[in-house]
Amino acid sequence: MKTRRLVFEHLSRIHGVARATCLLLMISCVGASACGDDDLPGGGQATPVDSIALPAGFRAQLLRSAETGEGSWVSMTFDDRGRVILGRDKRGVVRLTLSDERGQVDQFEVIENTLKHCRGILWAHDSLYVCATNNSGFYRLRDTNGDDQFDSVQELMPFDYQSRYGHGPNQIVLGPDNMLYVVNGNDVAFPEGFAADSPYRDPEDDHLLPEPRDAVEDIRVGYVAKTDPEGKNWEIVAGGFRNQFDVAFNADGEMFTYDADMEWDVGLPWYRPTRLNHVVSGGEYGWRWGTGKWPDYFADSLPTTLDTGLGSPTGLEFGTRSQFPPAYRESLFMGDWQHGRIFQVELTPRGASYGGQYKVFLEGGALNVCDLTFGPDGAMYFITGGRGSQSGLYRVTYEGPEVAAPSLDSEQTDQAQASAAARKVRHQLEQWHKRSDADAKAIDFIWPHLNSDDRWLRFAARLAIERQDLELWRERALNESQPKASIAALLALAHRGRAEDQSQLLTALGRLPQSTLGREDLLDALRVWQLSFIRQGEPSESDRAKVLSQLSPLYPQTSGYVNRELCSLLIYLQAPDVVPRTVELIRTAIGQEDMIYYSQRLARLSEGWTNETREAFFDSLLAARGFQGGKLLGASLQNIQEDAIGTLTEVEKEHLKTRLEKLATAVDGSSEHESPSASFVKQWTWEELEAELPRARHGRSWEQGRTALAKAQCVKCHRVSEQGSSTGPDLTHVGSRFDERALLESIVQPSKVIDEKYRLSSYLLDSGELVTGRPIGVSATMITVQTDSMRAETVPLKRAEIEQTTPSGLSPMPSGLMNVLTLDEILDLIAYLRSSGDPQADAFQ
Repeated sequence: MKTRRLVFEHLSRIHGVARATCLLLMISCVGASACGDDDLPGGGQATPVDSIALPAGFRAQLLRSAETGEGSWVSMTFDDRGRVILGRDKRGVVRLTLSDERGQVDQFEVIENTLKHCRGILWAHDSLYVCATNNSGFYRLRDTNGDDQFDSVQELMPFDYQSRYGHGPNQIVLGPDNMLYVVNGNDVAFPEGFAADSPYRDPEDDHLLPEPRDAVEDIRVGYVAKTDPEGKNWEIVAGGFRNQFDVAFNADGEMFTYDADMEWDVGLPWYRPTRLNHVVSGGEYGWRWGTGKWPDYFADSLPTTLDTGLGSPTGLEFGTRSQFPPAYRESLFMGDWQHGRIFQVELTPRGASYGGQYKVFLEGGALNVCDLTFGPDGAMYFITGGRGSQSGLYRVTYEGPEVAAPSLDSEQTDQAQASAAARKVRHQLEQWHKRSDADAKAIDFIWPHLNSDDRWLRFAARLAIERQDLELWRERALNESQPKASIAALLALAHRGRAEDQSQLLTALGRLPQSTLGREDLLDALRVWQLSFIRQGEPSESDRAKVLSQLSPLYPQTSGYVNRELCSLLIYLQAPDVVPRTVELIRTAIGQEDMIYYSQRLARLSEGWTNETREAFFDSLLAARGFQGGKLLGASLQNIQEDAIGTLTEVEKEHLKTRLEKLATAVDGSSEHESPSASFVKQWTWEELEAELPRARHGRSWEQGRTALAKAQCVKCHRVSEQGSSTGPDLTHVGSRFDERALLESIVQPSKVIDEKYRLSSYLLDSGELVTGRPIGVSATMITVQTDSMRAETVPLKRAEIEQTTPSGLSPMPSGLMNVLTLDEILDLIAYLRSSGDPQADAFQ
């Protein structure tokens, strides 16, 4: 971790010199054959359309494969004459003239050859706008003399882009307000001269117990900026992303983006699955550097709209302008570069925001989708390419029978109308995100929405309050009596208040009925306590004692997330018995993420230990050597180990000598330290288990069902409520969609029905070898296929040696997982899944 950071810092220091050098090289290369197409790939064959799977009635055409020297294409737009303009991976912009009659490319021309790595491109306002990542700038190209060439290239905004992973300037999108929305990854600072009253401003890490290894010179997060056609006035709309590539607006003018986390963090508690986010005014989405990503439940952030597991998000576009059937025109289409597919997302209005579900619309072997849009003809166009790989331009049309628009029933109509009304209120609240001229009447309008059950309305209202003069609302916040409104108002005061406000704020928090608060309200309240200590400083000794007396009796809870936040607060407040209670949570954790979280928190504590708790803690570190996950899992465990050993006295080191010697010689993944496998019980058949299913509805054990999740290895891939991993489908709400029989069938016979989103691919090689797995890496010449998700085993394949790619009939979920469980454990597991892990469910009474 330290070595990698030093490299990043070195690259940052030389960035200014590199930028100047690049500009000089660009100037010398204009029109020169020495900087021609030798460094630009192409010349191969893009993935053939017979390898692409589509829904019935749809047809895909490959319009052009990039020829030698034509480059790898990463962004696309249509100009006002229906021509396709492509941004290239290496350098330059090209234009393709299409023949509607033959579905071919009549003309290919290079129209700009100096801008490097053109990840964003948009035709609007009689101009071509380009985000050139390696030029660190936002450009406007115009034809001022009418010769159909761009004679004017103007840099509208230079970006302070300091590359860590290439998360720089990305796409540009024309909004419904005719403004330009510029998407920047987390390596780009806010642009110079952006409006100080922007809806989103001043992001902070806001961690109560920060990880020192995460320290960076300045806090940079991905964000969406808005500017006018001339690029003169800039404001930051929303932020807290990692490297969102694109944004899209639905028919109601609501904005969405698609973001991913570092997949090297898979298996760690701070990993966040690839997600669709509803982007609203001032929205904070919680990505931070290193281990510091905010969990989805932090009250001062907004939640995911839809998680899609592992993936590499690229272009997205609503089907509003398409000539597809009605249901498709209301859908959002999202490209996944890594897995070679395009998702179709169906969004459902939910309060002031949306919920969603998704399925695979299109997929193909080695189909690394970079961008997509809809053309003037209503067809979908998409390109493949990126990282020097072979590019192709494709068109997707619907040629099936005419489909009538689905009709809404009365319940759906009522829900849509209620959601539209809630969004209208949210927009009214958002007008105060930039304004600070409120009076008492404005505060009176905003305040009731702090008590809303709708998280999106509470967020909008709280942010509106924070933007106003503190003197207008401080006392009102301290005296609010409704618990939900009180928590939201005190959150605003924790953000905006002075150190002198802390004692009164803590007193107000202490009046909350902590023991009867629901899970969400309790999590929000715990976040307010944290933010008060983070922003307003350490509490006085008397305040510390009062808060401890309020929070200590709550620990532990049945909610793992509540336990995590209580753990951090009690460690910060130096609770005398936090160590043994947290060690017990480590001992009983069913998922490695919980165990790692608590271990990281305890590792830097030197007080409060006994010989027994020290032994149990280091035994858990030895067991953690069998954990599986991304590339940073081992380094993260090593950091925890180093921190823990650093707190030991010489006497403690001597007492733990045997364990420390084992840790010093342990090798990640070695069989000696792998978690012991559960013992084989019986090879269960479908028929004998099906006959017992009625018993899963009553008299079951919640604790044993929870334990069975780990014993059958479910939590290695799946999340149920607050437990487990996010690499596979989230099973939290699976019980509301499927009965006991369907749940049992999916476990006992996993390949009988395979969700297309998780279907594996089979690669037939020239040698006759068949490799089945999930592509997790694509380059110009290689595909890395994960063949065993349980053991994270991968196989590199040369793309030139792949003869055919087909969907596999084998589920990524292994069979036989139930064979380590007793009959009662199986029935408890089914009850646990049916109840979404709720210990109060009827089955457990």
